[in-house]
Amino acid sequence: MKLKATAAFAAALISSPLSYAGTIELSQAFNYNAFIFNDFSGERSDVEGKLAVGGNLTVEDFDVGLLLPQDLSESSLYVGGDLSFSRGKVNGGQTTVSGMVEASYVEFAGAVNSESFVSIEGGSVSSGGINSKGDVSLVDAGIRQGDIDAEGSVFIKSSGLDDGSVTYGNELIVENGNAGTSASVKDTTNIVDVENLDFTTMKNEVIAQSKDFAARDVNGITTLSCGSQTCSESASSPIDTITFSGSDDVNIFSIDSAWFSAADKDIVYDFSTTSINIINVFGKEVELFNTGFFNTAFSQENSYFRENGQYRDNDNNENQRHDGLYTNNILFNFVDATDVTLHAVGVKGSVLAPYAELSFYNGHIDGNLIASSLVTPEVELKNDKDETYLAPTGQVNNYRFGAINVSEPASIVLLFGAGCFMLARRKKTSRDSVNLKRETF
Repeated sequence: MKLKATAAFAAALISSPLSYAGTIELSQAFNYNAFIFNDFSGERSDVEGKLAVGGNLTVEDFDVGLLLPQDLSESSLYVGGDLSFSRGKVNGGQTTVSGMVEASYVEFAGAVNSESFVSIEGGSVSSGGINSKGDVSLVDAGIRQGDIDAEGSVFIKSSGLDDGSVTYGNELIVENGNAGTSASVKDTTNIVDVENLDFTTMKNEVIAQSKDFAARDVNGITTLSCGSQTCSESASSPIDTITFSGSDDVNIFSIDSAWFSAADKDIVYDFSTTSINIINVFGKEVELFNTGFFNTAFSQENSYFRENGQYRDNDNNENQRHDGLYTNNILFNFVDATDVTLHAVGVKGSVLAPYAELSFYNGHIDGNLIASSLVTPEVELKNDKDETYLAPTGQVNNYRFGAINVSEPASIVLLFGAGCFMLARRKKTSRDSVNLKRETF
């Protein structure tokens, strides 16, 4: 079966004497590598860029902001509920939490800001200190640079401040610790200001954007192949390839989730690097796994692709990966899905699933991840030695929808946040070695 639409896509025009380009103004949610409306639970993984979670964040053996430059003037982690964090690191910025902070053996690069109780056991705060509208407990942990500013009480045990002072509202208790280089000050009128994201407004914006993408006219061609023939309901062979082809500056595609969820298939991109490509997936349930991603742009070995056109990805020998040129222009919009499962797959493109509980393990996404909630199910896998282990949460790699060079004049200009960037390559940790059918890390 071949899905084809001939209706032309018309972008809204800006009234400007200098440009006739159309605009898609991306929601602020796309400023974050991962933006989850409600709860997020994960383990043994990482989000390479900024992470924003509107509900509770519960993680262990987890890192945030691995590829972010150090900018301690803003946060790289935002949590609208409570933060429960065991073993890991928050790099590149501050941590801002509306609820309680319970952290054990976590390294915070920047300040820890909370509208409630803060408890840090083990680990450290490198710069910026702790700002809490409640109590603060610091046990076997240190603040290398910065103050403790709390409206409630402060308890310090076997730890303390290398530099700075303590300001508290109720009482200060120090057991074999250090309360700073200057005298502690009790101020019962002390007020701590903690400003978090407006998660509700951002959620509403991105839901409206998903609906807008879904309502746009389809002008891309989606070809489904079953063996040597195009697919139909009576095809004898299972689907093995989905090809998305487009020749416009903005290509809109449409596919049913039943076709999209087929196992052991390839997804082939056939469009330019300077185009924007939105793939609308319709259906309540989606499962993407054992899927290889290819591009028709190259057929020979180069820095982006292997010889057969497959995306290069975290090669164990060369420790390199693609720089986003052929990934940042792709968005999978799961329009009405409430249940999305991603596993044993390296998704090449961003994922927008505003209504979905995302079950995400043993894989990764090269792009933005926006969903209602994220869970890591208890799934047992086996390694090369036939040893059983629990699947880790999927990684979110620091690529970004819209971070491309669009030639002028063009029919679209993407506007958002901090603008475009390219990724520096880094040597991946053992968490990247996941059990994928076609991808080799």
